Amino acid sequence: MVARVDKVEESGLENLDSKTESGASSTGRTLKDLIDGFSEYGPQDAIVSFVKNGSVTLNYQGFLTEIRNVAAAMLSQGIKKGDNVVFFAPNSAAWIVSALATIYTGATVVPIDSQQNDDVLKHILEDSSAGWIFTDEKGSKRLAKILPKSGAKAKSSHRIIRLDDDEIAESWKKIAASSKDKTEAINPQLLKLAPDNIAVLFYTSGTTGTPKGVPLSHTNMLLQLDEVISKIDLLKPKDRVMLPLPLFHVYPLNTGLMAPLLMGLTIVLPRSLTGPEIMRALNDGKVTVIVGVPRLLRSLYQAIETKFHKNEIVGAAFDAAINYCIGMDRFFNLRPGKTLFAPVRQKFGPTLRLFTCGGAPLASELAYKLRAIGWEIGVGYGLTETAPLVTFRVPEDRDLEGVGQAIKGVKVRIDPLAEPDARLDKDAGEIVVTGPNVFAGYKNLPELTKEVFTADGWFRTGDLGVMKHGKLHVIGRASSTIVMEGGEKIQPEDVEDRIATQPAIAEIGLLQVDHKLVALVMPDMKEVGDKDPRAAVAAALKVASTSLASYLQVTNFAITKDTLPRTNLGKIKRHELRARYDLALNEEKAGTKGSAKAGANSSSAESLDSNDQILVEEPAAAACLKWLKERFPEQEIRLDTSPQLDLNIDSLEWMHLTLELVEHTGVELTGDAVARVTTVRELLSEIVASAEGGEGAVSPIDDPDHYLTTEQKEFVQPLTGWRIGAAEALYNFTMMVMSPFRVVAVHPENIKDVPQLVFVPNHASYIDAFVIAAALPKERVKNTQWAGWTGIAFGNPVFSFLSRLSRVIPIEAKQSIFSSLAISVSVLKQGNNLVWFPEAERTLDGRLLPFKQGIGLLLEKSDVKAVPVYLDGTRQALAPGAFFPTYIPIRVIFGEPATGRELAKEGKGKEAPERIANALQQRVLALSKEAVNKPPEQESKS
Repeated sequence: MVARVDKVEESGLENLDSKTESGASSTGRTLKDLIDGFSEYGPQDAIVSFVKNGSVTLNYQGFLTEIRNVAAAMLSQGIKKGDNVVFFAPNSAAWIVSALATIYTGATVVPIDSQQNDDVLKHILEDSSAGWIFTDEKGSKRLAKILPKSGAKAKSSHRIIRLDDDEIAESWKKIAASSKDKTEAINPQLLKLAPDNIAVLFYTSGTTGTPKGVPLSHTNMLLQLDEVISKIDLLKPKDRVMLPLPLFHVYPLNTGLMAPLLMGLTIVLPRSLTGPEIMRALNDGKVTVIVGVPRLLRSLYQAIETKFHKNEIVGAAFDAAINYCIGMDRFFNLRPGKTLFAPVRQKFGPTLRLFTCGGAPLASELAYKLRAIGWEIGVGYGLTETAPLVTFRVPEDRDLEGVGQAIKGVKVRIDPLAEPDARLDKDAGEIVVTGPNVFAGYKNLPELTKEVFTADGWFRTGDLGVMKHGKLHVIGRASSTIVMEGGEKIQPEDVEDRIATQPAIAEIGLLQVDHKLVALVMPDMKEVGDKDPRAAVAAALKVASTSLASYLQVTNFAITKDTLPRTNLGKIKRHELRARYDLALNEEKAGTKGSAKAGANSSSAESLDSNDQILVEEPAAAACLKWLKERFPEQEIRLDTSPQLDLNIDSLEWMHLTLELVEHTGVELTGDAVARVTTVRELLSEIVASAEGGEGAVSPIDDPDHYLTTEQKEFVQPLTGWRIGAAEALYNFTMMVMSPFRVVAVHPENIKDVPQLVFVPNHASYIDAFVIAAALPKERVKNTQWAGWTGIAFGNPVFSFLSRLSRVIPIEAKQSIFSSLAISVSVLKQGNNLVWFPEAERTLDGRLLPFKQGIGLLLEKSDVKAVPVYLDGTRQALAPGAFFPTYIPIRVIFGEPATGRELAKEGKGKEAPERIANALQQRVLALSKEAVNKPPEQESKS
């Protein structure tokens, strides 16, 4: 094949020098030199790690000391230059210190994805011949299951070092401490490293087939550090860089970690990848740069977008403003969003200025949206084999469809395809690369190494691209590899083969739709028989998924009766899959979802992979699983069981269940954690994460302030200033509007002498709250607050303003389970009355709906009495769906007040909150019968 020499792009950022062109390092430096350079930064913060109640900071002086201590201990205990050392644990300061110490000794870091299955993990351990393994408790449990267990030699072949427990003997901290007095004596033993020594050994595609070892030398790693990051003015001297990505990928390890350290910048490690923890690290860590992947950036943007779209009008205005800013950016090179969205940036992260993005293609529409808000975007393109950068698009580059120019020392060429594709640009071809950043070849795979290099020594990336005005545009994959938005690369053939072993699946083709992995499936009808095909496929996919990493899970599928499109050689024509998938989805009938759900728990036995087995053996998870089985004895509880769909737990039921969880597991789940739960597996994971994080079992009943934000606390405070007069005017207006209904209070004597009450009415109409206000004395209304569902009471700016004046408290159980209960408790602690609609929704047919247990939770430990209330006539006055009221007399019937303890003795149910809710429902039901049996009583307000 003849290469197109006119398509070579080199030195896009700076001109090559002769040493770099020859493939040698332009400096002769190694990563050890970079580490020794930390001494220049002394007291500056190196790493800020966020923990449950704050953060832990390690400055460069302490950082370098820890690295040298661990390195000295490793050398004294047998580590030699060229040894491979595995890292099998989440990000932490201990991980970074120990990994850099490994590099400092001349040994090689072998980082492994913790989601790798056992077969892949075994292969990497065998292929790398690693003796030392740095890991955490979970990792050590998995390793114990797969490492040899018999024979003295087998027992000593692997040394497990813990990164998460400083107190045990085999911990990184104890190893570092053992060398403190020997460091000076051992330092001379540190080998002089050469630029071509291997620094890191990555394994790619480890969950989609036999993983390939990619050795990267010091030269490979240092090229972009020396020639790009520090010379294109991307990072500033005072930057603080958040690193939320796992370090087993080359992009976060080299670009996200090594580059900032080279410049003496601060690395900020969030406690976890949950939204609240990211925001805490972003703000408290004063982060200026985030090293991310498209999936993370999309999530951050969607978090902002969702806040605006809580209100339809505000959401529309936000979208219009974003589109305006995008238009000004694209056509006039103007950035009005820097001013227009300054308040958004101030609230989201006041110091944040730059996102760097790699690992997967960043959609131009997302890049434009982030720029519209006022942030800068830097985008890199490359592969593990190129360490990783090949090209880089600087923030000033407005060609958001491209991935920028080749970095210094790298040449990029477009080679023509063996089989031209008419769908592509005429100048498109396979991207091939050469330069000192390119690896020398796969470990132990000489034949594969030959395949990925051209005859003249250029590396085949497997990507399709085209050069436009000196900038590279990546337009797809030359191979079938699917690159997910999080940077994971999937070889679909291997995954398809593994899934197709399920008897119910005859053929399956994987593809990516809307950044998610989906499948087109032809069922084996002989195997399916009389069963619902979709249910059978759903069950088969569920079984197959137990051995796949989370990012390999099929999120949706379509059923087809036809064989998949294939070439004469039997390979799937992947470019035809999308059209076939869309067609199959459109042809499926409306009952499909129900069928899929029916098949969700069809298998009676559940096989657990090693990750799941370790999860269910965790004490907190085991206690939770035991409680679930006792709590829902009629249901089969499996890790993939959906609390919402299979156990019928709605957002309000979580209020009660999470408090039960506290009692049975001793662990508290936040509202944000519950919002992330869609399966029992995720529930157990959240329980374990909270237990490990030391989340105490703090009850919102006993300590409501623990759950409330400053803004939420303001809802409980008395009105002040002009709001008092506005509230008076609103009350008078309400009374005038309600006067045609001739609202009558029945049995007002039941509430006359009780200073504080919780009113518990039925809910039949949107005017219910106004009717209650009309039935109560004015002085009591002044001391009454109303539980209002956020979607209605705060659904738009007008409603929100009026609700604040009326002293409505926001209840949003789906997102703020504990805070909703906590704010209600705070109302009672202030001495105010509270109106609580326990049905949580309007009845559409007039019949009383079941009372949710939230009212029981509120009253269980309170001395405040609850009074049942029946609103007679509100549904007829303004029925569901009606726009205009019918003016008929309305009666508000007050029952006899009772405490939570009294009601718990009276009602039915397993737990006190359930019995309280049941007792109140029965009392309101009795009042409804009284309304039917007795004529209206003309009684005045008391």
